[in-house]
Amino acid sequence: MKAEQVIKWLGFGCLLAGIARIGMTPSSYAWGSDSPEELTFGLIACVLMAIFSIAFFLVQSRETGILGFITAVFIMIGNLLTACILWGKLHYGHYGEEDGLLIAVTGMVSSAGVLGGSVLLPILSWRAKVFPRWVIMLMIANVLALALPWTEWFALFWGLPYIAMGYCIWRGRLNAGQSADKGVAV
Repeated sequence: MKAEQVIKWLGFGCLLAGIARIGMTPSSYAWGSDSPEELTFGLIACVLMAIFSIAFFLVQSRETGILGFITAVFIMIGNLLTACILWGKLHYGHYGEEDGLLIAVTGMVSSAGVLGGSVLLPILSWRAKVFPRWVIMLMIANVLALALPWTEWFALFWGLPYIAMGYCIWRGRLNAGQSADKGVAV
């Protein structure tokens, strides 16, 4: 399988991750916040995001360089740790010893990874000019959604950029001339 095909399928995985993340919003309204249904959507989304977020770096690696790679790794580690937290909540009904050091450190590192990556990714992507501008605007909306008073809606804004980026990667809808000439483009 060629690198282009692998990147396309990584993009498709991002699309699925976004759909799973969006599934948290109606689940929280239908069954309540932290319900098994909502947590299951969140767990699936976190695992998929932890695996497939590398696609964001691969399609714009020349333009974003090492900082793009570090950003993708932060997002992946943050999602992986968030998946662990959600697994504990889903399986045991709690995260663990709520005021314990492990829970505090895990929560801080996962939040810093996801939030830090979510702030850096649109900046790097804007400068790289590989993704269409409307996709980057969805990334920015994701960060701004942190200010929403309705926490159930945040998952929707988190999933939308993943769907948009995944679709653009999977269907080859990246800006011509930027990613097309580097050999790993889709």
